Amino acid sequence: MTERRGRREFLADTAGVVRSDERLVLLFLLLLSVAGLAVFLHYTTLILEGLPDPLPTEPIGP
Repeated sequence: MTERRGRREFLADTAGVVRSDERLVLLFLLLLSVAGLAVFLHYTTLILEGLPDPLPTEPIGP
């Protein structure tokens, strides 16, 4: 007769699938993507601040 494995045993087995070196690579990629996002936002704000102001909508009076 086959035994039914519980959820805890299944999760314990899957925890060993990702080794520590793979976790380190995943952490490095996460940090790299956060740094890339920060650089992208920095340069986006620099470009947007450098744009000229829009034309005023109020009529220019004498």
